Amino acid sequence: MKRTVTETIVGLSCLVGFVTITALVVSGVSQNADLQAALLVNQYNLGSVGASLMVLLTSYGREVVWGLLVIVMFLAGNKQTKLLAMELAVLFIVGILVGDLAKLLVQRPRPNMASGILLRVPAEADPSYPSGHALIVSIGAAFSLARFHRKTLAVLLALEAGLVCYSRVYVGVHYPLDVAGGVLLGIAIALVGSVVVEKLLRPVLEKLLEPIMMVLKAGPLDI
Repeated sequence: MKRTVTETIVGLSCLVGFVTITALVVSGVSQNADLQAALLVNQYNLGSVGASLMVLLTSYGREVVWGLLVIVMFLAGNKQTKLLAMELAVLFIVGILVGDLAKLLVQRPRPNMASGILLRVPAEADPSYPSGHALIVSIGAAFSLARFHRKTLAVLLALEAGLVCYSRVYVGVHYPLDVAGGVLLGIAIALVGSVVVEKLLRPVLEKLLEPIMMVLKAGPLDI
């Protein structure tokens, strides 16, 4: 009960933070400072290895890492791990839908080369705020830290998520506030959403899992 209350409070606080950042972005008052911060990150020299790592993280650190994690948890996990995989998949779907809706409502243009931004990956055409990469990896990281009992794995996943978030500004496709908004919204969805899913959807997920367990059986993975 105490954990549920704490997670709900933290999640709602992050939602308030997201709303605040959204107001700053929509009003335009933060644009100059946001651009200067983006330029500091984007133009910092990480060397060829560091730059290549950032491109690799921005290209594969969301769908590949987190998609594979859910698949491995579901296929190789015990019953509890399989349920966690299903819950995380539900939260990812919610995140995608909410993030896309926010992008449509805010319609913030992407950073452009005319402002001095160095684009290190192909340009992206969809709106910039909030960062979809930051949103999804933050859902995963917050969920892992809150629900996994293997905390070393959770911390490593959170570190990967942080690097993905940094890479989005470094490669030139997002402003820092895009990423900050995505992180806060992702944490809010993960923490508040996991409480809702556990209370309302857990029985449904368990029912769905019963026939699957007859085929897959319980695996050795327990996280």
